[in-house]
Amino acid sequence: MIKITNKVDCHCDVLIVGAGPGGSALATYLARDNIKVILIDSQSFPRDKVCGDFVGPVALAELQKLGIAGLDEYPKTNLINRAALYLDGQEIINQSIPRIEGIPFYGRVIPRIILDDWIFKKAINSGVQTYENVRLKNYEIDQNMVRAEVLEKGKTKIITAKLIIGADGSSSTVARIYHGVKPSATDKILAVRAYYKHINGPQDQCDLFFTKDSFPGYYWLFPTGNGKANIGVGMVLETLPKNETHLNELLNTLINKDKSLSARIGNGQAVGKIAGWPLSTYNPKNKIIGNRLMLIGDAAGLINSLNGEGIQYTLLSARWAADTIRQCAKHGAYHKEALKSYDDVIEEKLRYDLALSNMIIQFIRNRTLNPLWMELLRILVARAKVDDKYAAIAGGILAGLQPANKAISPQFIMSTLVQCMLHIGMGSTAQLMKGPTNWIAQLGRSSNYAQHVLRDIQRHPKGYVNWVSGIASNGIEISSHIIKDVKNQFIKSS
Repeated sequence: MIKITNKVDCHCDVLIVGAGPGGSALATYLARDNIKVILIDSQSFPRDKVCGDFVGPVALAELQKLGIAGLDEYPKTNLINRAALYLDGQEIINQSIPRIEGIPFYGRVIPRIILDDWIFKKAINSGVQTYENVRLKNYEIDQNMVRAEVLEKGKTKIITAKLIIGADGSSSTVARIYHGVKPSATDKILAVRAYYKHINGPQDQCDLFFTKDSFPGYYWLFPTGNGKANIGVGMVLETLPKNETHLNELLNTLINKDKSLSARIGNGQAVGKIAGWPLSTYNPKNKIIGNRLMLIGDAAGLINSLNGEGIQYTLLSARWAADTIRQCAKHGAYHKEALKSYDDVIEEKLRYDLALSNMIIQFIRNRTLNPLWMELLRILVARAKVDDKYAAIAGGILAGLQPANKAISPQFIMSTLVQCMLHIGMGSTAQLMKGPTNWIAQLGRSSNYAQHVLRDIQRHPKGYVNWVSGIASNGIEISSHIIKDVKNQFIKSS
């Protein structure tokens, strides 16, 4: 509990905790409307943020709205026009960034030590009152105000505000105090990255790699320009059975073992140490608004569990939060109902997509079935090679350009089923052509794998119960969105 005192060190309309892209972007938008903002961060800028550094087209469009694209240094950042996907060391698809109307048809790789500082300085130049090396300790909310206790240079100070914003990342203090618990391990992704110099290959191409060793997850090479690159690997924290591999070791193993990645690196050399970070993904049970309280970006769990994408959702949620806060300031109301328009836009724009991403992740977190998941990935890629529309959807989902619910459209599902039948048919024909001896061997391998899965269920009964329960829970969440969409379409048509 905060000790109640008459001493108030400073007061504002909105206290934003966390000066990363989301917090600084929101502060900038509010300052433009003459709303008094205090922006605090536990670190000093410029500071690094461990990340893949890729900024996709949607996020670039948001940076244009902020005015970041007008900075002199912005055009010098590395432009990405293409993406290649590798499976077990072989390139299986290489395509241009899908074109979506209204947003750039390219990405950029911008190290976060640069990008975050740009947006932070934009907030300062917009008149935002900023405090670095200031950490939130606690806060209390009553009908009239927010009373926050912060620590600055070892001294406790009190900041009062009409509204508090949690923009302090996946380990958000604002969210933890509000929810009363830390994010669940089932909602976490772990990732590590290293920087390399003197790499080979095109500088405008991002590479994504998949193998059974890194699944459920992937590893990447994102060029930062001038022969340098961000190389890393990310994986779901909770898997079945539990993955005991340390990600630092896994990254080094993949760099040495994957021929395609090794060729891309060539004689490249690591710069600095491998660094890691946790990401908390979307959980529909966690509220993102309360009386005089909002959560944005990573603090709200707005991270796509399929690709670890967070920067675009952070910037989008900052702009949407600003839209709501403007109305709150206009009417002088900051209670939960007044903040509901922010929750509504997140519901409309993101929750369906994030729920479906979680559903897919819940399936593939079962590593015993990795051969099945890898085979399914091969089928999806095979279809993408011969179907441009299919490729645009699949690639768009992976790049965060298309909502994941595009994958459950009737046309996409039908195309996938057709490709599955072709794949099975051709595979069966090939096996039949090899003769009776091969048939018996194939049956034996299938039987051995089935027995392996059964033994795994016997070894981890609780884990399988949780796995199935997670699938059912996500299925219920998705079903509620589908029912809501059907109702809305019926209302519009009637």
